[in-house]
Parts: sequence; C-alpha cells; structure tokens
Amino acid sequence: MKKYTLDVLNGMFPADLESVRESGDEERRQLSDAATCLVALPAGWRVNAEYRSEFGGQFPVQLRYAPNGENHYFLCLCSPGEMLPAWTLFLLARDGRLIRILHQSGAFMPEKIGGLLAQVAGMHRFNCTAATIAELMHAEVVS
Repeated sequence: MKKYTLDVLNGMFPADLESVRESGDEERRQLSDAATCLVALPAGWRVNAEYRSEFGGQFPVQLRYAPNGENHYFLCLCSPGEMLPAWTLFLLARDGRLIRILHQSGAFMPEKIGGLLAQVAGMHRFNCTAATIAELMHAEVVS
C-alpha cells in the first residue's frame, strides 16, 4: 500500500496521477483518501470522494464538499490529470454548472483549500446564495 503524503502528492505530475487512476479502484481510493485527510473539513459539512466514476470519472482525485442538509451549491476539488493542469477548487451549482473557480495551483495546498472551505462555510451559515458567495469571493483565485 502506497503512502500518499503531501510531499508525495506534490511530487506527482498529472501523468502520475492519471496512472494511479488507471491502476484500479483501490489505488484511486488510497489517493483520494489521502487528499481527503489533508484538507480540514468545516463543521456541518461533508465530503464525498469519487472512487469509480460516480461524478463522471474525469479526474484522478475529485472531492465534493457540501453543507449537511439542503444545499444549492457545492465545492469540488479536482486534481491535475488529462483534463486539468492544476489542483482546482470549483464552486458549482447543484446541477453541476460552474459558478466560479476559487483556487487553482500546480501544488496541492490543503491549508489554502481548507481556508477557502471555511470561508464558504461561514457564508453558508448566513444563508448566502452561490451567486453571493461568488461575488464576495471577488474573482477567480489563481496562484
């Protein structure tokens, strides 16, 4: 069993991540679990990892973050791979429509991603809509 630490994840090229995805469900689960464990989850939120092709199977790691209960949006963290050159955090409408890119970086930055999740969670507590969150987050955050 391979240990996917932050250093290991940041040392992987998009092709390396794709190779893990192609290695099968168990390898992909381990990769997704490692990314899940590295990002702080806000209280009252849940995270679901794609282990097979539940969300379309386009990215080696795809994590969906959403507040518990009824929600009209979610955040999606995707790893680099064939479809995407960098780790990217999307704000998506419930129907999967892109609202805003909140973060994009060649390096996996769990503290930055966790901070953005916490910001959105705070806005959610005040019943902000996805459009309001997008406006308050100002613009795409690209590092």
